[in-house]
Amino acid sequence: MKRTALKIGYIGTNFHGFQRQPDVRTVEEELIYHLRKLGYIDDLKKSRFRIAGRTDAGVHSLGNVISFQSDKEVQVNEINNSLPDDIQILAKAPVRYAFKPRYAQMRQYRYLLFQDLDIDKLNKVAEIFKGTHNFTNFTKRFQKTTTRTIDDIKITKVELGDYHKREFPNLHETIAPIFVDIYGESFLWNMVRKMMRVFVDVSLDKMSLDEVCELLNPSENSPRANIKVMEAEYLILMDIEYDGIKFKYDEYACRRFKRDLVDSLDNLQKRYAIRESMIKSLDDLI
Repeated sequence: MKRTALKIGYIGTNFHGFQRQPDVRTVEEELIYHLRKLGYIDDLKKSRFRIAGRTDAGVHSLGNVISFQSDKEVQVNEINNSLPDDIQILAKAPVRYAFKPRYAQMRQYRYLLFQDLDIDKLNKVAEIFKGTHNFTNFTKRFQKTTTRTIDDIKITKVELGDYHKREFPNLHETIAPIFVDIYGESFLWNMVRKMMRVFVDVSLDKMSLDEVCELLNPSENSPRANIKVMEAEYLILMDIEYDGIKFKYDEYACRRFKRDLVDSLDNLQKRYAIRESMIKSLDDLI
């Protein structure tokens, strides 16, 4: 019986998060259903089915990880042919029996900001967040320890490429996104989305850098700060890395998922055109 880890790509729009919940569609439930259907697993306990992270409703992924053991050799594209288009296996790796995907060496999250923000201020906030801090103000739950380490934060203003301008001509009227890539071993629930609220508030002069420092160094008896989370749909779990484990990406699976993403962009453009036409008609009526 071999143990295998799989990297999962998914579009979170139509899921109520990753973790199984009664009567709603989740990524984990879809994966378990199709792995059972194809004979890879039966009893979850016996197969030692494990997951790396529980992303919230609306959050996307290119690198979440599951692992399980099976007598059957894992065929990535057999699983992908069974799965719906908004979930696909992108890579696999053989792992030891005791492997637990929860214990990663590095996680990378990317948040996309679409406002016209001051990059210099965003970089100053990033420098404050780097390192080890008490993130109790950046989670909804009370946990045993809220100390976490941010290894790096990279801020990138993305220029819209020629492909996007050609296929989606109206995009030149929008603000080019800002990528905020955050690297760390582990994160608290809602931590990244609350961090992004602080980044935006500082850039818009709604919060000072000194106030950011205070949020990361709360006194023992101070009440938890009320930081409103940013929208889930702009967050992507980009990757999860493990010491000594090398995932092999399936070229066909990656091309297939990319094609599905491009097709969904085309559908979005058509919906955009319908709404734009209706707006223009209302303007003409007025």
